[in-house]
Amino acid sequence: MKIKPSVLQRKGRPKAFTMAELMVTVAVLGIVGSVVFASSQVFLRRDQANAAAAELAGWLEAISGRSGAFGPCTVQFTTANGLAPGATFASLQAGDARCIPNSNLALPSTGGNSTYNVAVAFTPNGATSAVFTNRSGVVASGVEAIVKISVNNQLPLRCVRISFGTISTGINNATGDVSQTCTVWERT
Repeated sequence: MKIKPSVLQRKGRPKAFTMAELMVTVAVLGIVGSVVFASSQVFLRRDQANAAAAELAGWLEAISGRSGAFGPCTVQFTTANGLAPGATFASLQAGDARCIPNSNLALPSTGGNSTYNVAVAFTPNGATSAVFTNRSGVVASGVEAIVKISVNNQLPLRCVRISFGTISTGINNATGDVSQTCTVWERT
């Protein structure tokens, strides 16, 4: 009886990966890893910008609610590129501390070396603050302010709009440039 030779015996060499196969595998893993890392950075920046916008909207809602009893309450914003986490980016004018116990609002931590970019667009031009009157949080003189926030000046852009008695949040996932504005708005 004749025994058939095994596959290894027939080819005469052991099965193993070639150097070219290993290099292609490492290259593919590197590409996949870089794509995953880049997309995770977008999600991280989105969460950081969302946190800053949500904290600002909540802080402004509290001021608006208390302005009926303690108003008028004047809010001023710090605008700059490269604001560090923990930096004050919204504050009550001196003497308005009765409007809310915490008269300064700091940017949330980013857990890294990220910085915030904050810009404010006022309507009408020339306005420098938003004043919540003692008439149920109505903003005085028809002033509207849009606070725009991004992390590292990269997408996404988040906004908080203060208008005649309302506070809305907005998003723009196509840019992180604070000279632009949000394209989708919702009431908080």
